[in-house]
Amino acid sequence: MELNFFSATNAHKAWKKRLHDCVSGACSTLDPDTIALDNRCDLGKWLYRILESRPALSTDTQRLFTRLFEEHAAFHRVAADVARQALANQRQEALQQLQGGGEYARISNQVIGTLGELYLKRREFGMD
Repeated sequence: MELNFFSATNAHKAWKKRLHDCVSGACSTLDPDTIALDNRCDLGKWLYRILESRPALSTDTQRLFTRLFEEHAAFHRVAADVARQALANQRQEALQQLQGGGEYARISNQVIGTLGELYLKRREFGMD
């Protein structure tokens, strides 16, 4: 049940560039339906493994885990929406999502912030 929190954070940060490239016309390899699946990336796999194994967590850590689980699912839905907008030539709308006030930017920042908070609780998941 190991997770490299730094790699997970960087992977989610990298989505912004991939989506921006998609908006710029380099979207041939991105499939919105696949992007929407929140259990395919390393973080998603880890989240679902933890959910299935039900480790004994403090109330605070359980709250953070649940928040991250929900934010992560929302991240994938919003990222898929940005890719769909780009593929539909709705570039302006997609760019607005990626910028500071957009839904993608908001949920991406939330995932990264909650990951950081959960990293501090990693020993409850049996990690050093």
